[in-house]
Amino acid sequence: MNDFDQRWHSATQAARCATAAPAEMPFGFTTRLVARFQETPAEPWVDLLATLGLRVVLTSAALFFASAALVAWQLDVMSLAPTWIETPISPTVFLP
Repeated sequence: MNDFDQRWHSATQAARCATAAPAEMPFGFTTRLVARFQETPAEPWVDLLATLGLRVVLTSAALFFASAALVAWQLDVMSLAPTWIETPISPTVFLP
């Protein structure tokens, strides 16, 4: 525990001696950073997602709306009340 206290004390002393003025960035640092970022190749899966992402979203939206329309069309045809055939049978059905 004593070693931690010594390291903490030396770190706080170094922080107290730091200057308050921020350091200036070197000339052209931003340009070099952007150039290095553009030179790095993209990951294969990121490139694939960027290429196919919009197509997948549009296809899934079209399938969603088609399935919702089919369910809405079938829901209109179905009735929640039992028909005349099911009425006499339903009270006599034995459920365990």
